Amino acid sequence: MSAARALQLVRRAARKRGLSVVELHKRGKGSHRMYALVDAEDREIERFGLTDHPGDISWLVLRRLEERLTEVFGGGWMEER
Repeated sequence: MSAARALQLVRRAARKRGLSVVELHKRGKGSHRMYALVDAEDREIERFGLTDHPGDISWLVLRRLEERLTEVFGGGWMEER
């Protein structure tokens, strides 16, 4: 799965829960980007990072992303329906 597709799934899951995804500019290093989940009052709920590389991200990065956001989105949030 590409980082763009993973970000798309995060944005979809966030919208379903009334949250937004914002990029934290000047927080990532090199081609890595940092993002935050924020609620309607702009309070940060969680942070996560993704690469900005073309192509697929590693299964380890994907698994860590899923585990990190499971507390917010619930189990199985990355499964495509």
